[in-house]
Amino acid sequence: MKNIRDIWPDPSLKPPVKGVKMIAMSMDHLDKIVRIENESFPTPWTRDAFEYDLTSNHFAYYWELVKADEILGYSGIWLMGTIAHLTTICIVKEYCGMGLGEWLLLKTMKFGEELGALRFTLEVRETNDPAIFLYKKNGYRIVGRRENYYQEIGEDALVMWTGKPPYEG
Repeated sequence: MKNIRDIWPDPSLKPPVKGVKMIAMSMDHLDKIVRIENESFPTPWTRDAFEYDLTSNHFAYYWELVKADEILGYSGIWLMGTIAHLTTICIVKEYCGMGLGEWLLLKTMKFGEELGALRFTLEVRETNDPAIFLYKKNGYRIVGRRENYYQEIGEDALVMWTGKPPYEG
């Protein structure tokens, strides 16, 4: 029996901002990525976490959203069998509201699918309403909660999956 992937929208071939493309994340750009991470999140990933995933984690895949020499955002997944865990997604604040976040999410999911992903999961801060809206719009469902997941700020995470039950983990 052939596996059929969960349903999510396919990304437009053209990004919503002219001249934008996705490339594999580069160690050469890690300082810029970490700076964006620190400016964007109350619980940012460390340089060591990114470096480990880029150099040692064979489950990890990361991309940058670039225009000319400027990094506009980035995303990443851990692919475990046919399940992809969306580890991070970020758009630089100056470029928010232009449709790049949704395009980046869908392109990341498309790349994950090309690598073998049939389902996606993620955690999101329970107060991050714009992200929750974006995920729901693109096929994710809230299926659980991880209490105090973001310990540094004392906030729970919502667990989201694409598709219908059963969910794993």
